[in-house]
Amino acid sequence: ESKGPKDLKKMATFRENDPAFSTKAIHAGQEPEQWSSLAVIPPISLSTTFKQEAPAEIKKYEYGRTANPTRDVLETCMASLDGAKHCMTFCSGMAACTAITHLLSAGDHIVSMDDMYGGTYRYFSKVASRMNIQTTLVDA
Repeated sequence: ESKGPKDLKKMATFRENDPAFSTKAIHAGQEPEQWSSLAVIPPISLSTTFKQEAPAEIKKYEYGRTANPTRDVLETCMASLDGAKHCMTFCSGMAACTAITHLLSAGDHIVSMDDMYGGTYRYFSKVASRMNIQTTLVDA
């Protein structure tokens, strides 16, 4: 089914234009006071692990893949751009898919397009199905 001009106009105005979008995009989550260096441009955190006060006594970050200062800046900025309180980013599509699926309960049902990444198909058919979460694939 092709989209007519009326449908395209509706899609183009799905969300009101935010006159502060540009400002939020370059400033939200990037306050220099959060860095001991007061860097105006947020530093990119390359650390994989962070110092702990003692074993299992984590200050703010433990391991770079679970959370890090760079990701915090990105998530704060993206939440601001969408007018949300929070945002979650993931290191891969499979990580996002797994997190979303784990929000479901036994007996829930997923409807997904049939043209998907093979790993996602295997996750739905072999893992989610063991949690009694069924998937229906559709031609989308």
